[in-house]
Amino acid sequence: MAYYVHAQRRNYYVEFGAGRPVVLLHGIGNSGRAWCPQIAPLVAAGYRVIVPDHAGHGASARISAPLGIADLARDVVALLDHLDIERADFVGLSLGGLIAIELALGASARVGRLVLAHSFPSTATDAFRALADQWARTFRSEDGPVVRFEGAWPFNVSAAFRASDEGMRTWQAWHAIAAMSDGASLAWVAQGVVGYDASARLAEIAQPTLIVAGSEDRVSPPALGQAMCAQIRGARFVEISGAAHIGNVDSAAAFNEALMGFLAT
Repeated sequence: MAYYVHAQRRNYYVEFGAGRPVVLLHGIGNSGRAWCPQIAPLVAAGYRVIVPDHAGHGASARISAPLGIADLARDVVALLDHLDIERADFVGLSLGGLIAIELALGASARVGRLVLAHSFPSTATDAFRALADQWARTFRSEDGPVVRFEGAWPFNVSAAFRASDEGMRTWQAWHAIAAMSDGASLAWVAQGVVGYDASARLAEIAQPTLIVAGSEDRVSPPALGQAMCAQIRGARFVEISGAAHIGNVDSAAAFNEALMGFLAT
């Protein structure tokens, strides 16, 4: 089945392969399709790959009230329960990284290995609140998800990727996904995730952890990833040269090499 129900919301997911489960958590305004470059390599390496769309995103149901990081994390736990999975590895990018952090802290028994890519530990800043308010206004405007996608694309992926054949194919596919998205739902998520702060609790994370950053990421710069790595005992840090904010897509080969090497250890 492609859906599960939690808190009276019908959320979408898809899975591939068999073996040790790995859950891939996407960023705000995106969908599970953002993980396409990772799915086949993970399946070939013998993993069961589970890719949900967060509430209000992609093929999941629309929402009509704010949802925070803890709410989105509880959705993921409900998905594990739905699939009878006791424990999984988690790969979270940007917003997905925040959800993964909350899972590692609040549902630690369900988390094996943890990959935090292009992410950050807190949204409890004036700067993030202003950014989220801007996103929410854009999402609620006419054709808001498309407007936000087009504006964010140059920041999210590198110039080299944007100019490539794969970059143009990805732009077209993601543009269509944005055109079918519900702006009001995405606005509720943008507003709901503000105020989360795990920055003082990172030292409590006990799972083996990999931090991935991109040298060209202006949203979550490498220095932030290095600071997170220093707070998590035994964590590893990888900086991908030339990668922007969605490095799993614009630098897929390097991202996959780091991911596979970490999961295999």
